[in-house]
Amino acid sequence: MPKQVHARFSLYQVNRGTGWFKATSEEEAKPVESAQITLNATQGEPFGAYTPSGKLEMFIVNPAAAQMFFDAPIGQEFDILISPVAPAE
Repeated sequence: MPKQVHARFSLYQVNRGTGWFKATSEEEAKPVESAQITLNATQGEPFGAYTPSGKLEMFIVNPAAAQMFFDAPIGQEFDILISPVAPAE
């Protein structure tokens, strides 16, 4: 059984909005520009016949993470690695 799954998605849509963000638990939340993004699974290589299908939607309020998508052109591809994590204790 694989320990991680590799998927490649391309940026389909980016919407700007307002979200509330706090960098630490002691800090008060403040309004920031947020990103709501949609990524679609890419077709073809490097997956060939095993190309996944699907989409990934995220609402991102971390300013640094949102900026990555604001700066990316539509169609930019992103690699995503999915791996299991231990249950929280």
